[in-house]
Amino acid sequence: EIPVVAVDPHTGRADLPTVESDSFGGALAATRHLIDLGHRRIGFLAGRPDLRSAGLRDAGYRRALTDAGIPIDPSLIGVGRYELEATRESARIMLSGDARPTAVFAANDLSAIAVIDVAHQLGLRVPADLSVVGFDDVPEATRRALPLTTIQQPMRRLGAVAAEMVFTLLSGGEIDEMNVILPTRLVVRATTAAPPR
Repeated sequence: EIPVVAVDPHTGRADLPTVESDSFGGALAATRHLIDLGHRRIGFLAGRPDLRSAGLRDAGYRRALTDAGIPIDPSLIGVGRYELEATRESARIMLSGDARPTAVFAANDLSAIAVIDVAHQLGLRVPADLSVVGFDDVPEATRRALPLTTIQQPMRRLGAVAAEMVFTLLSGGEIDEMNVILPTRLVVRATTAAPPR
């Protein structure tokens, strides 16, 4: 009988109240940003397949490409599972081929940073040769020589809304909306540019 509110639930909506960021909309905005810069070969580094948020980011990436009339190329999609070594290996494979992408959208910031590190090891310049976008806006995104273009999650707002819902339940009140999705925001920094000619 203890009130529970799930923040960023792993499997999505449930019988209990939930609060999450708009992963689909954020991925859509990230990929559209790259398309608007002129990129047509856009890679995607996916997260954990068991997480609903990761699946929504994959879906947002695919929708943006489809809406722009860009075919989805399976060779440009890697799975990092939010694990550093798996991400580096997927990035290395993706960036080593002759038909490598000119841009990569990674499902979280740490994966995006790993992509940048692999690109540098392969002699690629970011963003001159490869644009990179992450997701989350963690502190590390702004602590590097090249601040990361990313999708910002409203972390404080997520916590505040969840707390408000818990307090409402504790006081015997009813929650107006059981499943709250908060908007994300594209933050453009130094890791994205037009593709090389």
